[in-house]
Amino acid sequence: MRRTPCLLVLFFLATCAVARAEVIDGVAVIVGDDVVLLSEVRAAMQSVLARVPQGQTLTGEEMQQLRDSAVKGLIDDKLVLQVAKKQGTSASEEDIDAAVNGIAQEESMTVDAIYAAAEQQGLARGAYREQLAKQITRMKVVSGSVQGRVRVRDEDVRKLYDERYGNAKPGERIRVLHILIAVPPDTPPEKRAQAREFALKLRDQARETGDFGALARKYSAAPTAQQGGLTVFREADAPEAIKSAVAGLKPGEITDVIENSHGDNLFQYLDRFDPASVPFEQVADKLRAELVERRTMPEFEKWMVEVRKGRYVEVVAPELQ
Repeated sequence: MRRTPCLLVLFFLATCAVARAEVIDGVAVIVGDDVVLLSEVRAAMQSVLARVPQGQTLTGEEMQQLRDSAVKGLIDDKLVLQVAKKQGTSASEEDIDAAVNGIAQEESMTVDAIYAAAEQQGLARGAYREQLAKQITRMKVVSGSVQGRVRVRDEDVRKLYDERYGNAKPGERIRVLHILIAVPPDTPPEKRAQAREFALKLRDQARETGDFGALARKYSAAPTAQQGGLTVFREADAPEAIKSAVAGLKPGEITDVIENSHGDNLFQYLDRFDPASVPFEQVADKLRAELVERRTMPEFEKWMVEVRKGRYVEVVAPELQ
């Protein structure tokens, strides 16, 4: 990603209005001694809009809300990286290699397939590793500056276990990854056909690359999108169409497109389990980590308020003001 050198930013702040107008064409926001580029805002918006259900039209106000959220996220990323630089915190090559290997293991893919999937999304190997480096650096900063504020008691973990396992209804659960291409009931036939064609392409891509979770994060309209589509449901409560579709599948296999009132659905079967047979000791660490993650975001927002107070931030692109 192209970055504007610190010297250029200082020059930008000191020059006259004519020079300012020339520089502003590529600058969206000044963030301390760095900038958010208009190209970064456009890329972030493209990623956000890719999640909008097929056939849904956004109002001007909704578009503005999405744009504001995207810009805020980019500003926060710059601020976190500035804190990381001040702290001397950064991702090493070993950290990046470990992350790629972890993603490959989680997605049941080879490392080369991970890079190939990124290439299909327009990210060369170097750019993909650069993105991972920023994410890892962000996690290190959050872990060091924020997670120390988060407290999870043993009784909190036990309570979550009781809710999820101890007090669960008897019966086998099915764990899947889910992609939903939302199709409202009043969608015209031609738009409905386009949505199905898109779902079929996603199915073929997922089967070819094995990267179902990444596709879910990018395209699914389901609430579980950010978790890679991870969904657990009680087999007895599952709609017959979904139950039949996953029946007989081996772990990792993907269903055909399933239509329902919500739209077009794809499922990747993972496994089955009965919560009544899951002992506390087996899942305690995982549940504790989940609670830490859940409670970290509110603390992160509080921490970011403090960080913003100590940094100069100005939105300079007229179309973003």
